Amino acid sequence: MKNMKTHLLLILTLVLFQEPLLAKLYKWVDEDGKVHYSDKVPPEYNDQARQELNKTGVVKDTVDRALTPEERQQKAEEMARLKAEEKRQAELKKQQQEERNKLIKSYSNANQIVRLKEERINALKRNIELAEENLIIQKRNLDDLLKRAADTERSGGVVSEAFTTQIEKSREQIINQQTYIVDKTEEIKETKEKYNDELAKYRYYTGETDSIEPITEEIEDTDNSEETKKSTL
Repeated sequence: MKNMKTHLLLILTLVLFQEPLLAKLYKWVDEDGKVHYSDKVPPEYNDQARQELNKTGVVKDTVDRALTPEERQQKAEEMARLKAEEKRQAELKKQQQEERNKLIKSYSNANQIVRLKEERINALKRNIELAEENLIIQKRNLDDLLKRAADTERSGGVVSEAFTTQIEKSREQIINQQTYIVDKTEEIKETKEKYNDELAKYRYYTGETDSIEPITEEIEDTDNSEETKKSTL
């Protein structure tokens, strides 16, 4: 009985220590496509892809082949691109969050944006109307000055330097008024774009819409076109 126990203990010891003593088995393919099996990988194939197999032949671990310098460069560039894109997305998310907070803080609802837009545009239109009225008066004044200067020359007189300066000043005022009208007209366009953009974003950030869609003003533009046609006629 004692000998049997000793025999069993010896077998158990051999089993426990057998696995660590087993050599590793590797599988790899050479440059000719031939498959090799060995407990050691030759130094010249260390850079090749290989698999480590267990004692039953099942793949235990896989080692990819070493990258070429070109592949390492491509991988580094791709990693840099992904990192830059990740940073860009993070900055964009931060910017959108700041933009959202600013809009929510600035406006209590979407109607407020629409109202402020209309008030600003109406104010600009009134300024343009006044400027156009002044422009008509300034053009009449210039015509009168030019007529008086022509009458003076026809009668044999000489237009004074002060009068000539007055004519030039009148022309300058007309140019400035025309420039002012052009600027205010462009400001109306910019104001529409600004408030339309803020309105679209406000609706998106507050959950009223699923995406930031541009606000169109086809009806308003059509009305303006009709007014332009009438004024031309």
